Amino acid sequence: MQATYSALPPDHDLRVALNDELHIHPYEPLVPPERIALFAMLVSPDERLMEEKHLEVLSDEFGGVKPKIKGNQIRFDFGRFRLKIERHHEFTQYKFVWSTNESLPTEPFLESVNQLLPAGWLPGLPGKVLTAMNISFLPFPAEASTKSLIDRYAKMFDSSSLVGSQIGRSKGIVLTDFKICDDGFIRMMIFTKADLPSQNGRLLLRLIEVETYRMMALLAIPDARKLLSVLPKADKNLTDLTHAISLGDGTEDDKILEDLTSLAANVENMVAINYRRFSASRAYFDLVFKRLKDLKEEPIETLPSLGGILERRLEPGRSTCESVSRWLDQVSLRVSHASELLRTRIDVRRENQNQQLLVSMNKRFQIQLRLQETAELLSIVIIPYYGANLLGYIIEEIDNVAHWNIDPLMTKAISIPILAALALLIMSKMRKR
Repeated sequence: MQATYSALPPDHDLRVALNDELHIHPYEPLVPPERIALFAMLVSPDERLMEEKHLEVLSDEFGGVKPKIKGNQIRFDFGRFRLKIERHHEFTQYKFVWSTNESLPTEPFLESVNQLLPAGWLPGLPGKVLTAMNISFLPFPAEASTKSLIDRYAKMFDSSSLVGSQIGRSKGIVLTDFKICDDGFIRMMIFTKADLPSQNGRLLLRLIEVETYRMMALLAIPDARKLLSVLPKADKNLTDLTHAISLGDGTEDDKILEDLTSLAANVENMVAINYRRFSASRAYFDLVFKRLKDLKEEPIETLPSLGGILERRLEPGRSTCESVSRWLDQVSLRVSHASELLRTRIDVRRENQNQQLLVSMNKRFQIQLRLQETAELLSIVIIPYYGANLLGYIIEEIDNVAHWNIDPLMTKAISIPILAALALLIMSKMRKR
């Protein structure tokens, strides 16, 4: 959008859009106790086109509430709850926030977001669920301790997978087990000591991003495992072909080049299919570890820490994706080098063949020249021979008619050197021309 200011020169067309990139992910101000239901939906281009119509249905159910739209974000305030939608490149995120009355509820996950929405609206969201989180955001009671809160709410999670940490500058607590419950949600409890709603919003945003980016990063794992079953065969084929190039005498080069070209096409097809996914996965893994660092977490003595568990569990997947990506790049590079090496040898061999062909053509030309010279010499002999005989016939006929008594044999003898000299003169002039 082009903004105009009377006291300033005209803006660049992208000034406002580029400046708004700084504010593209504003924090959702939170005043605990509040509940949050978060959905990250993987969407196709066709499904993304259906999102606005689906939101219009929700808006109509609540009397035509108008959204606030800024960039890729849409906000609704339906009174009883708030809805924030963020559209990312591959997924759309829906965050439902509503207030509760109990600061320390006995059943913090009892109320469902479906109770706030029209029947059937939530299951009809366009796309496929990648992440669904049920978050209870509560104030840290002044009279409570970290241990007492854990003892009270540990039963809400799987004891074998429960993790927790002190997070943020205010040293709040987060508890989760990263398990998908029977209702389809991953549960998380946050006890905050922060005074400002913006601090709470920032804390929640980082935790949500850790979970969402974790799942987005792991989307490359199935592709990596699939490549692990294909790359060894491609690598072996390349090794065999390279060995054949090193030992070959050039007679099979065309066949080897054909096999190399086929292998190169297959490898480049794998690169084209998987490059975007691996590149995105690398970026998402980096974001996860950066957000964990931003949490400034400190471990709780009785529990594994959030960052410790995620780093230990994610590092093998990250290493697998990176190693497969590097392996694929190396195979592609090696195929290219082997093809260049073989083409160079084929080109050198063809140049030698062309050189031999030129030598052969030169010899053939010399032989033709000698044959031509021989024919010219023969013509010098043949012309006087036939010319003298023709002259003899003419003299005999003249003698028969005119009775000049000219000796034909003598005439032939005298004409032969003259005709030979004349033929030699003619041939000499033709060569000069």
